[in-house]
Amino acid sequence: MKLRAIKRIRAILLAKTGLRIGMSRDQMAIGDLDNPVIRNPLTDEPYIPGSSLKGKLRYLLEWSLGGDYILKAKDKHVFASDDPEDPVARIFGLAPENDEKALKVARKRGPTRLLVRDAYLTPDSKEELERTVARGGYLTEIKQEVFIPRLGGNANPRTTERVPAGSRFAVSMTYRILDDKDEDYFQRYLMRALELLELDGLGGHISRGYGQVFFLHPQKPLEEQEGLPIKERLEIETLSFDSL
Repeated sequence: MKLRAIKRIRAILLAKTGLRIGMSRDQMAIGDLDNPVIRNPLTDEPYIPGSSLKGKLRYLLEWSLGGDYILKAKDKHVFASDDPEDPVARIFGLAPENDEKALKVARKRGPTRLLVRDAYLTPDSKEELERTVARGGYLTEIKQEVFIPRLGGNANPRTTERVPAGSRFAVSMTYRILDDKDEDYFQRYLMRALELLELDGLGGHISRGYGQVFFLHPQKPLEEQEGLPIKERLEIETLSFDSL
């Protein structure tokens, strides 16, 4: 087993509806919003953590495959397959286990194939949001919601912070190719997970309209990409190491 190639994936992730990826509540101060978004502490700008994007892709792929991924994920956070060719474990990795059987499987499976970087605002999207700030607005939007008990009672207001629709983030991922199966899994499973993300959503409150996203090729105009399959809306570059 050796590193044959690395696929480098770049795309622009467009928030078609308001997007909310929340920060830890233990980071909040008195008087903060009920549901703030996560921000870069140096710039105060919202961003998408790579762990959030990768975790949602894994979740969607597991549900699309079903079976043990769902039925046997009760005692642990995820189903840990003992098959070294398991696609989810290969692509997304598994937490290390200490028993000898798990270590043997891990050695056969090799390292995690998919690496997902944090996604930050694109320069043009950042400029648009900064113009909003200059007009007295904010980098994000504050959405007022009201919870009304079904059987009557007082309405309970709550405020939720969202990244506004139209915001764009620069997505960067790398995928390691160690054998022929990795190439097959890239096409068959990772592309499926990315398609499912567009059909489902990213972040919280998806069932209430939040988090609809769409991938765009960073070098093609938006109007030319409507209706294209996702493979044509990603910039994929293969760096080969076979000759090394």
